[in-house]
Amino acid sequence: MNGSLQYSALARVLTLNNQIHDLENQILAVELPSCTVSISQCHEGQSNSRIAEIQEEIDQTTRASLATCWLGNADDNEEYEL
Repeated sequence: MNGSLQYSALARVLTLNNQIHDLENQILAVELPSCTVSISQCHEGQSNSRIAEIQEEIDQTTRASLATCWLGNADDNEEYEL
């Protein structure tokens, strides 16, 4: 694999990994409403939708990280094919 391509892919994966950790910290900071009556009477608040949005961002970033690894490793796989 080209050294600069390998370095570029690694830098991108590390950046994406940092973004995922930041998003995980955002999820941990979201306050959930306390529901003492029942779940059906508990209103759907902004926190629930925000958690879903953050989780979607984590999923997208994880997929981008995996794609970066796969694309960065593509040249290595071609070397071994006959």
